[in-house]
Amino acid sequence: MKIDTHIHSKYSKDSITPLENIIKYSKKIGLNAIAITDHDEIKGTWAIRELEHDDLLLIPGEEVSTSKGHIVALGITDYIKPLQSPEETIDEIHDNAGIAIAAHPYCYYRSGLGNITQSLDVDAMETKNSRYILGISNYLSKKVSNKNNIPEIGASDAHFVEGIGCCYTEIPVTDSVDTLLKYIKKGKSTAHGKRTPMDLIIREVIRKKGHRTKPKEN
Repeated sequence: MKIDTHIHSKYSKDSITPLENIIKYSKKIGLNAIAITDHDEIKGTWAIRELEHDDLLLIPGEEVSTSKGHIVALGITDYIKPLQSPEETIDEIHDNAGIAIAAHPYCYYRSGLGNITQSLDVDAMETKNSRYILGISNYLSKKVSNKNNIPEIGASDAHFVEGIGCCYTEIPVTDSVDTLLKYIKKGKSTAHGKRTPMDLIIREVIRKKGHRTKPKEN
């Protein structure tokens, strides 16, 4: 099955994407499971459960800002507070029944953890993240994943609907979030996909800027 474990919604400060659009597009492109992972926020991950999503499996998530870089928390039962050390953050994720994934670890301009990933108790790492400028960041992530036997994840890190699924993960079929997380931890995952087209990213930046400068109605 195909899953995208890193999607941002309107509940992230750098995205304006409605949850309804995320569900519709994810189903359109054939994804079987998704995670809403807004920056230091879980309102979106709970709100999407109230919407009609048919057989699309919804994974609770959050992209957590640590003191050293970003970690995606999947399967959590509660909010993970930001700006703790990576070690503290990972412990809190595990205490909340989740798994910790190093987000774009070698993309330093986007707060990747870098080489300290190798010394952390992460459950997986993104070896394919579709929001990159140069492929070296994914190349290094894949190399470190192989060297340290850390399970690999492919994720879009989408901030607009057309970016969803550009990179994704394949795992064995399941209809259970708990089993899905276990498959990832056991390394039964493969990363796939390509870079989000740059013209779409530029177009979205312009659209968001216009959205935020639009006068509010009285």
